[in-house]
Amino acid sequence: MSSSTTPRPAVRPAAPRSMEGRPTRRPPGRPGRPVPRPHPAARYRRRRLAALLIGLLLLVGLGLTGRVLLYDVGFADIEKVQVNSENPAASATGNLRTEDVVKAAEVNVGTPLAAVDTAGIASRVAHLPGVESVRVSRTWLHTVTIDVTPRVAVATVQTGQGLALVDRFGIVYPGTPPPGLPAFTFGAVGPDDASTQAAISVLAAVPDALRSQLLTVDATDTAPEAPGQVTLGLTGNRQVRWGSPDRSPEKAAVLMPLLTQPGHVFDVTSPDLPTITR
Repeated sequence: MSSSTTPRPAVRPAAPRSMEGRPTRRPPGRPGRPVPRPHPAARYRRRRLAALLIGLLLLVGLGLTGRVLLYDVGFADIEKVQVNSENPAASATGNLRTEDVVKAAEVNVGTPLAAVDTAGIASRVAHLPGVESVRVSRTWLHTVTIDVTPRVAVATVQTGQGLALVDRFGIVYPGTPPPGLPAFTFGAVGPDDASTQAAISVLAAVPDALRSQLLTVDATDTAPEAPGQVTLGLTGNRQVRWGSPDRSPEKAAVLMPLLTQPGHVFDVTSPDLPTITR
């Protein structure tokens, strides 16, 4: 009786197992090497670039939307020109009328407010003789605002073109004088003239109680660099020899009691020694 031996199948080595008994899988590539991950700095750069691109797109979109609203669809077109005077009393004399300011401004109603040339408007309005200063601004959504400071006349002067006004800086300009202004009786009136500046300084120091009696102001130069010597002409054929603008407050204080006495010439050139000539 013969015996036969049955061959056993080949046994494969068991796959490694984890602690829980499940087989573990190795990643492809070299055994035992971890998969490389992107560097954190590279990830940060990519995110920052994406954020910048999104922000740029938003800005472009907002800019296009603003352009359409402000320029194309009439959302903020000019409908009105508002003129404000910072000295209504000066404007009331008629030397600076609102309609003259609007005409000089040359604002095109119906055009985009955002496109208005405020500097150009201010330059044109500033050329009006009665304007001392001007400021132009946009008042959203539909108004151009022009704030004007009119010249304030402190005296009159006779020129080759007739009677003119003199403002507080000595600038001569055309206009209708309001009642009660004294007349400058000397020549070469202007902002760079020493006699003009002396006369204006004295006018600013004259007491209010005396202004209704003041008719003329004369000023002469005693030397090229010296201040002018000012003489005031009053009602009743009276004169006040004021002298230079120096010590004007003291001269004004001395003059008022002096004028209560009879006389023709009241000299306060030296406020310490005032005199009266009868």
